[in-house]
This record gives sequence, C-alpha cells and structure tokens, in this order.
Amino acid sequence: MSTNRKTHRDKSKLSGFEKLERFHPYKTFLFFGIVGSTVLFLSVVFLYFLTVSRIGAAENFVLPKAFSVSTVFLILSSYTISGAVSAFRNDSFRNLKASLTGTFVLTIIFCVAQVIGWQKMVASGFYLDSNPGIAYLYILSALHLLHVVGGLFYLLAITLTVYNKSNDIVKSLLYFTNELQATRLQLVTAYWHFIDALWVLLFFMFLFTF
Repeated sequence: MSTNRKTHRDKSKLSGFEKLERFHPYKTFLFFGIVGSTVLFLSVVFLYFLTVSRIGAAENFVLPKAFSVSTVFLILSSYTISGAVSAFRNDSFRNLKASLTGTFVLTIIFCVAQVIGWQKMVASGFYLDSNPGIAYLYILSALHLLHVVGGLFYLLAITLTVYNKSNDIVKSLLYFTNELQATRLQLVTAYWHFIDALWVLLFFMFLFTF
C-alpha cells in the first residue's frame, strides 16, 4: 500500500517536461508540431485583424458557399476518424477500414471544395492582390490546406497498411497486438481533430469579418 502511494505521489510531482519525456517519441513530435502550427496561425491571424482594422475588408465580397460545404465535409471526416481507435481495440478490420476510408474520401472532397472556393473568388474578380484581407484569406486557407494534404499522406499510409494486413491471417492477428499501430491511429485522430478545429475557427473568422 505504501509503495503504491509513494509511486502515485512521485508521479504527481513530475513537472510538465518530465511528463512529456514519458510520452512516445511520435506523440512528443506531434505535440510540438501542433504547438508550432498554432503559433504560426495565431501570428498570421493577428496580422490579418491588424490589417483589416486599418484598411477594412473588401467591398462587395461574399465568402463562396464552397467554403461552407468544405467545412461540413471536414467536420464529418473528424467524426469518422474518431472510430478508428475503438475499431482497433475491438479487433475489427471492417470498422477500421470504414473509418479510415471514409475519412480519406471526405477529406479529398474538402480539398476539392476549397479549390472550387478559390476558383469562385477568381471568377468574381477577387485575386490575391485585390485586397489585403482577400490575400490573407488565400494565404490562411492555403496554409491550412497544406496541413490537410500532409495529414492525408500519413492517413493514406496507415489505410494501405490496414488493407494489406487484413488480407493475411497471420499479419492480421499480429496487427492488433502491435501497440505502435494503436499509437499511429491515436496520432492521426488527434491531428485530424486539430486541423478540423483550426479550419472551423478560420471559417467563422472569415464569415464574420467579410
């Protein structure tokens, strides 16, 4: 009893960095990556508000509906990826495939809708150099899309691994006992929720400032 209490006490006394050191290296990398991306976006958003407050938003500009559509699909992709870890814990290739494949398809639709949104802006005469606020819309949405595309490559690699392992009886049994695979699913899920929340915040920011 005393040993358990001492262990619990020792854990509670760990500093933030000591707790971080106990994380899996992949989780530590993702943590710092998310922190870095958050700082980057906050900096650009700050410059955006500073610029808009001085110059003002573009006149007669309406945010293309394609951005609203893309937001819905990205939220749905965040929902579908949520079932990946539980499917792994339940040893269900069927649910895991559905979760990963559904997320991949929905995210592709998000990317296409984003490009369509840019095309609508260009067709309406709003180019990158039309207005500083419009320029920030292009920059922030493109920067976010780069984060999404980067995540898509990682998601694709995981999805292909799942399909490959599911076709072999021995490999399928070993797959669900590999904690590294569980960690990868946890990482991609956390990342997807991050880019989803990030875009929703950006979307509403643009929606109410233009």
